[in-house]
Amino acid sequence: MERQKSNTLFTPSRIVFYVLAIIVFYFALQYIGNLGNIETLLLEMDTGWLLVAVSTQLITYLLNALILKVLLSESENNLSLYMLLKISIVIIFINQALPSGGLSGNGYVFNQLVRRKINGTQAFSALVLESICYYIAFLMLLFIFYGWYFMENEKVNFLIKYTAITGLVFYLFLTLAMSVLSNWRTVKSILYRVRKFPKIRRYIEEVNLYGLTESKQGIFKMFLDNKNNALIAIGLQILIIGSDVVTVFAILKGFHFSLSFSYVVLGLLLSLIIGALPISPGSLIAYESGMTYFFTTLGTPVHVALVVTLIFRFLTFWLPMSIGFMLYKRLQA
Repeated sequence: MERQKSNTLFTPSRIVFYVLAIIVFYFALQYIGNLGNIETLLLEMDTGWLLVAVSTQLITYLLNALILKVLLSESENNLSLYMLLKISIVIIFINQALPSGGLSGNGYVFNQLVRRKINGTQAFSALVLESICYYIAFLMLLFIFYGWYFMENEKVNFLIKYTAITGLVFYLFLTLAMSVLSNWRTVKSILYRVRKFPKIRRYIEEVNLYGLTESKQGIFKMFLDNKNNALIAIGLQILIIGSDVVTVFAILKGFHFSLSFSYVVLGLLLSLIIGALPISPGSLIAYESGMTYFFTTLGTPVHVALVVTLIFRFLTFWLPMSIGFMLYKRLQA
């Protein structure tokens, strides 16, 4: 099962797509973004602000690990923060390789947790709450900052409007889907249908997934049983998005360019919507195009927007992808 997952992530077609995406993005930089201006900007970037951008991205890995630590705090087998940190980096890697609003990494994390003697019911509840807390945090910020943009501008850019609406619908759908799939009745129905397969039945019994139906778990019960931890997780999810915002803000400041902080938040949120949609592996090309367009529309010169996108994607995609791949192989051993 794990071997199939690895093959899914690194099929020849996906590797070819990654290479082509890099080539396409390079030519976009050269012919659309005025490569001369970009080279000048890179040489002029303030080292201090670059260090701030790198530091805030490292903080996001720690915050992701803290969320798992908080949501698993009731577990009898407490995993170390260092182990959860490694798993959280791999989550970023898998979610980037298979964009699905964060769902793709949850299956991997569940398997890693139960392999380390975390009760299956507790692991399942923690991952459901982690996803729901992210959706709540994202929707709160999107509502606030798109509303801010809407109130400030008489004429709202149609792509910004429809991307915001798409994000709202997409994350509400994911919230609803997660609520349905995590309901104990749904779980009971699924377990009943798959128990005829001996290997799957043994795995279910081994990780104690039947506990989900015995305790009649569901979204509301999970929240009530873990109310304080869930609220902390929502706060940490907001801090993670905030760290990404500071990263973009720092890169802009490093190029001696200022943009309204509310516009930086909105531009990032819209870009994250594009990144969450299952458009392509890692949302390559779509993400870069979207982020460059949104920041240009919000007032950033196109060559600055391209460089900001390039550096931000390196810090949030290519760097964790390479580190995550190495950790993925190591944790699978």
